[in-house]
Amino acid sequence: LLRVARGTPTAGWLQIMITTCMMETGYFLFEYEGYPNVGQKAPGDIGGDWWLRYDDPDVKTFKLNVERQNGRAAMLGITGCLVHELLGVDALYPTGGLGGAAPPTIF
Repeated sequence: LLRVARGTPTAGWLQIMITTCMMETGYFLFEYEGYPNVGQKAPGDIGGDWWLRYDDPDVKTFKLNVERQNGRAAMLGITGCLVHELLGVDALYPTGGLGGAAPPTIF
């Protein structure tokens, strides 16, 4: 994982960051008026007219909590992969790869 990050050229990282920023700001979806010209929209509501919104507060709270829990699980998973890499064990194939070899010794 870290080897891939080091091997990605600077132009590649720049392209990833520009695309991510454009997606986060809604550039690809519609004309975003920007702050302070948000009108009657709630803060952070840049999803466009087709975006599904939950009117029931209980359903909205449940959906937001599920999204938060999924994000935390993803962060823990990535942290586990990073710890494996830092310890010198392949995070995707910790048992030695597809060949079935014994895992490398850590210490």
